[in-house]
Amino acid sequence: MTQRNPAFEVRPSVITGDTADVYLHRTQRVLRNEGINPTVVMEFSAANSGTLCGSMEVRAVLSKVTSEGNREIWSVEEGEQISEGEVCLQVKAPYSSFGLYETAICGILAHHSGWATAAHELAIEAGAIPVVNVGAHNVHPSVAPVMDYAAVVGGCLSGSTVLGARLANSPPVATVSGALVQLMGDPVKAMHAFDRAVAPDVQRIAYVDPRKNPADQAVEIARVMRDHLNSVRIARIPGGRAVDTETLMDVRRKLDDSGASHVSIVLSGRLTPERIRKLLSEGAPINIFHDTGYIASANPLSFLPNILTISDKPVPQETEPLPPNNRLVRVL
Repeated sequence: MTQRNPAFEVRPSVITGDTADVYLHRTQRVLRNEGINPTVVMEFSAANSGTLCGSMEVRAVLSKVTSEGNREIWSVEEGEQISEGEVCLQVKAPYSSFGLYETAICGILAHHSGWATAAHELAIEAGAIPVVNVGAHNVHPSVAPVMDYAAVVGGCLSGSTVLGARLANSPPVATVSGALVQLMGDPVKAMHAFDRAVAPDVQRIAYVDPRKNPADQAVEIARVMRDHLNSVRIARIPGGRAVDTETLMDVRRKLDDSGASHVSIVLSGRLTPERIRKLLSEGAPINIFHDTGYIASANPLSFLPNILTISDKPVPQETEPLPPNNRLVRVL
């Protein structure tokens, strides 16, 4: 994968160590009192296999707290598949310059990689059909942009937040919202209002009211909007049920019969690899997947820190150390 260069914001609370485990603050105090600050090599290895992400944000943190000329940061590239136990990040610097940030490094890698791994799982099942992450409703706003970034690294086309799209250098998805449909009272009126208000280079993706027949709505919106309409987004069907293949086929058939074959179908909802596999095996006519929860709820992929050398002297290890990872590239 091409090396990315996102501009991550490093919060002051991270730099001051307010987000660090308190035992690391006490470790720093003891070392200062004892006058100890050796150069160490610390490695961070994956507890499980998955998709690596987060090393670029780690680089942003370490660039602010370590000194140029007195540091080496090596990492497996973002988006690469990693194995259980693989060393994915290596830091060489005076311990006191970065030891306090062990918590942040592990947490950044864990959550980024968890989201990227889930995105990769969906993208693999979807094949040539794009997947978009629209799960920002399900995470704290402080991490929604980095989740979108991680989702794109994992294989998604884009995310839904403005800052996430900026980090990933991809356009944010811009569909008509369900709230707008309710406030306007009608999906056609909502689409008209959206069309008048939003720049013409933004995709026109109509939201189909889940309380009514999706095929009839799709045809009506397409009839009124004509070539201004790019897609219809279907999230649920009456009764709050998940969208099934039969419904999607009905929407596709009626759109085609009405002369709107150019209108794409967006399936929105909580996806899983199994659900995507089932729908596609049944021949569901889906052009784009919008995931509202699978990526957002992904478990973190834990990373384990370990000091390998102190002042260039090897440190005895609990287990036989792995050979050097030739996939590590210098990032700082």
